[in-house]
Amino acid sequence: MSEPSKPLLILDMVSDPVCPWCYVGKRSLDRALMALSFSNNLMVRYRPYQLAPDAPKEGRNRKDYLAAKFSAEQLDQMHSALLEAARVAGLDLDPSLPEIAPNTLDAHRVIRWAHEDNLQRDVVEALFDAYWKHGLDLGSHEVLAAVAAEAGMDKAELLARLGSVEDVNDVKEEAQAFRAGGVTGVPTFIVNEQAGFAGALPPDQLLETIRQVAAETEPPDLEDED
Repeated sequence: MSEPSKPLLILDMVSDPVCPWCYVGKRSLDRALMALSFSNNLMVRYRPYQLAPDAPKEGRNRKDYLAAKFSAEQLDQMHSALLEAARVAGLDLDPSLPEIAPNTLDAHRVIRWAHEDNLQRDVVEALFDAYWKHGLDLGSHEVLAAVAAEAGMDKAELLARLGSVEDVNDVKEEAQAFRAGGVTGVPTFIVNEQAGFAGALPPDQLLETIRQVAAETEPPDLEDED
């Protein structure tokens, strides 16, 4: 007699690949998912949020952009907190490496399409790595296609799709909907499409919080959404 199937757990991570705290949150989530997979069938989705939706298409100088928003003391404090959080999550991070603060609309389009190929997790990780480990410009179609191709997607197809307006409005509307729904900081994690919480929590704390919220919710009937 076969054992009963594991219950479904739906996790949505709302993030932006140019958000360093989201990179930390993604690494913590990866570790939490390993533990959760023993007790649940998992559906994990990566949803769009733009830290700077008004950024020009060509991007802007990141150092100047941050200097206009924060004092040197504030930046030092934020970098210290970020480095400690990254260390706890097992991530080696240099917050000063990226030189360009891009518009991430097209990056989110690629992430959306990666879901079609069941490659979202790999593509999201590849985009974080590209920006935070190599300082690549995530506003460049060539960069986006090359990075996603390394994760298993088709580069020529991606370049063609990025050259069109496919899903531009849908991604904008989805990101705006999260803002309108109360998401004011990322990463934000949504459990079973019902309850959410924000913050790049340490792996153990993230796992415990997901389990607590999951115990209070049930996944929706996905067949009813078709």
